Amino acid sequence: MTTMIAPPGSPTVTLVVPNFNHAHYLPESLGSIASQTRAPDRVIIIDDCSTDDSIAVISRFLADRPTWQLIRHQTNQGVVRGQNEALAAADTEWIGFLGADDALHPTYLEKAMAQAARFPEAGLVFACCEIIGPNGPSRQRRLRPMMLPASTSAMLTPADVRRILRFGDNYFSGTTSLYRCSALRALDGFDVKLGSFSDAFLARQLALTFGCYFIADALGYWRIHGQNYSTATATDPISLNTKLADIGALIAGSELFPRGYDALFARRNRFGAVRMVLDGASEPSAKAARAAALLGGNAFDRSLLRLLLSLGTVGRVAALAWTTLRTRPMSLTRLLAQTGVRRTIVSASSAYRAP
Repeated sequence: MTTMIAPPGSPTVTLVVPNFNHAHYLPESLGSIASQTRAPDRVIIIDDCSTDDSIAVISRFLADRPTWQLIRHQTNQGVVRGQNEALAAADTEWIGFLGADDALHPTYLEKAMAQAARFPEAGLVFACCEIIGPNGPSRQRRLRPMMLPASTSAMLTPADVRRILRFGDNYFSGTTSLYRCSALRALDGFDVKLGSFSDAFLARQLALTFGCYFIADALGYWRIHGQNYSTATATDPISLNTKLADIGALIAGSELFPRGYDALFARRNRFGAVRMVLDGASEPSAKAARAAALLGGNAFDRSLLRLLLSLGTVGRVAALAWTTLRTRPMSLTRLLAQTGVRRTIVSASSAYRAP
């Protein structure tokens, strides 16, 4: 594969990899950056006091790449502080953040930066991603976002974003999002108090303020292995309730968001959290208890989910259907109408292969 260096005058981009004890996955995440058909202008790897072999793996990648840099923390500071640290250090026009356990399609930067050049006013450029498992491709190829913001690649104005937020959500995958640095700084970067929700909330603010460009292509791979930073936070009922209350107050106090979006955001995130729990490997009774707590702790939910999940695969589908009815997270009509487009996007991209 030939790596393309950006021509003079084109936008510049930094890719940031926050890492904590992901030495096992680093060869794939860093390898996917090294394999880009359009090389990043700068790579910043932030190691948050890892205790495994991460530094040895990172050092091998840095050895012959002068534009790659390691920032090594002596005490654990968390992902969000590392993101803001990288934003302060970046001297490029655009920046992206790749989880140390995730990976990028080889053409990600080439395609995303082409649109960044076309639409320099956009707050972010983002694409679809495919979910993979701990050891690589899943048996069933799954695309995210679940609901697409548009049926084809398109520039979305703030008004467009307000409209589509009424139908669905979670459009902006952190794995495949590039942010305009000046826009990020104008909104004061990532809010540490929001933890794993900080990037998703900021992406919505950027899109509603500056507009965004959607690439209808699967250009990244989000690895689900049960220990993900965002998954651990999103499926903890106490943490989720706290974060949803904080974000709800921010949404209600802002004129950016559609009316009633605070309640919509909460329902959608409860739905997403329950879906992750139902996909997990724990016992049915434990799943039922956790899912019911995420829905609000209703005794009827707990009893019904326990019954349904005791029925195996059919019961899991029924439990997901009940959760959908309880939370009403999206327009099912719109979701079903996009089935063909989603299949086309998945079939147009090859299944994940480690670099």
